[in-house]
Amino acid sequence: MGDDHVRIELSDARGERLPVPAREPDEGGYGLLLVAALATAWDVKDRSVGKTVWVTVLLTSR
Repeated sequence: MGDDHVRIELSDARGERLPVPAREPDEGGYGLLLVAALATAWDVKDRSVGKTVWVTVLLTSR
């Protein structure tokens, strides 16, 4: 990752609840659909307590 990307991380204590992209639109679960559409990469990493979801997004100039 260079200067043309930004990395965003979100951590929480619920390690047993891993994010799973929705296969079909429903009342919830749109967050990961948006992440997958906008991100160049994303993943989940374990922490001693909980998990961290990270995403990289390409920066564009106006």
